[in-house]
Amino acid sequence: MLLATAASSSFAADLAATPAPLPVPEGWLVEIGAGPEVSPSFPGAKTYRVLPTGNVAWHRAGTPEPFASPDDGFGIGLLDLGWLQAGPVARFVAQRGLSNGNGNFVGLHNVGWTGEIGGFAQVWLWPEHLRIRSEVRQAVNGHKGLDGNLQIDLVQAFGPALFSIGPRMAFGNSTYMNAYFSVSPAEAAVNGLVTPYTASGGITSVGAFASVKYHFTPAWSATLFGGYDRLVNSAGASPIPNRLGSVNQFTAGLTLNYAFSLASLGLGF
Repeated sequence: MLLATAASSSFAADLAATPAPLPVPEGWLVEIGAGPEVSPSFPGAKTYRVLPTGNVAWHRAGTPEPFASPDDGFGIGLLDLGWLQAGPVARFVAQRGLSNGNGNFVGLHNVGWTGEIGGFAQVWLWPEHLRIRSEVRQAVNGHKGLDGNLQIDLVQAFGPALFSIGPRMAFGNSTYMNAYFSVSPAEAAVNGLVTPYTASGGITSVGAFASVKYHFTPAWSATLFGGYDRLVNSAGASPIPNRLGSVNQFTAGLTLNYAFSLASLGLGF
């Protein structure tokens, strides 16, 4: 009886010492991420620059975390049917100038920082595993052209890690192509390294992109990504990437992500 009483008392003490389960998140969950990205100084350059990159995503608690590739534009899915999402999208394109080791571009016209706005649509042919996404955007300044891209992603989770990989294709109209890949006779005469050239619209590059997102905790995660694109067609034939820059374009980056519940902030969502 003494042993039973002692065991009962010990069991009760263990129950009292067991921490209460963590509350289940409610409402909307928001994830924000930030980190560095290494990418070509501008389309067709052979030099690289490091710029900040980031992401913002949200979903209701209890629903699967939505997939987003790090090379997606910043979009808002106003239409969401599960297998189909669509809405507005925006991107920024770096300026072209003589800085950052691009002095051999002397004589060529500069292209300022460009803000692009447009729309996106994506279809999940295999839910949570196979996504096709396309973006079309119009520049409001800078190169002033119309451009876009087509992405295919194969997505697979392995425990706390989420992998994605797939091909990429980019396109642009004649205004976009002229901004980055055309050379006027006057520019060719001043530069001395390139010949006159008129670029035409169409497919600008093809390549591939991959990423892995690893969850350290339910709140903290990190995303490592990288991609390769090769300029083709009129862009690939331009003397600008062939003599001053490069037809091979690489991208790599890393973001640290934090997820939290809006309800935990007392916002009532």
